[in-house]
Amino acid sequence: MLTKRLAACAALVTKGGVVCDVGTDHAYLTAELLQKGICTRAVATDIHQGPLDAARRTLSEAGVLAQTELRLCDGLEQVQPEGITDVVIAGMGGETIVHILEQCPWKNAVHLILQPMTKIPTLRQWLAAQGFGWKEHVIAEGEKFYVILDAWYDGTPRTLSILEQEVGCPDWTEKTAQRYASWKRVRFQKLAQQLETAGQPDAQKWKAAAAQLEQMEHTWEESKC
Repeated sequence: MLTKRLAACAALVTKGGVVCDVGTDHAYLTAELLQKGICTRAVATDIHQGPLDAARRTLSEAGVLAQTELRLCDGLEQVQPEGITDVVIAGMGGETIVHILEQCPWKNAVHLILQPMTKIPTLRQWLAAQGFGWKEHVIAEGEKFYVILDAWYDGTPRTLSILEQEVGCPDWTEKTAQRYASWKRVRFQKLAQQLETAGQPDAQKWKAAAAQLEQMEHTWEESKC
């Protein structure tokens, strides 16, 4: 069974498509997509042999090894794009995801499902500058929040506000997204306080971002009445 994080990524994959699972590790996502018939074929890559061997075992036990191409490579560097509809990059830092996409000449032609663990603002800014649009989904597992970017190339570069960079653009009617916003607001308030104590001018920027989130929270509370 997939974690909520990976299950949310799987739910975004194109039905009947061909998925490339980058940094596949044990290939749990790939196995699930093939077993359930969501994908007809898959490519699974990893930069290390150990995880790729584990992926082979998982796929073999699931009975779907014949439908999968395994590639030992950095990101997408040895993957041929023919037939691929979706690329999933989950569980990596935002800067690593940017590096992988920058090295891929065919990234604009496929659906990207990205689940960064760190440096999410860096990834958002890069996507916006490169002309990608996206929707965001926030998943909670225990006390942790995970953000999934459902991205596609639309050819329109854009500049993001500080709130769009740091918090993103999920569906704010969803309870998990609202909890995520509250969590980010507290973090911004603490950061602003620390910077203000240190006499740093950036304190006002984070104060303003926290105030915007607080206003959003008030709006959600009022809508419940």
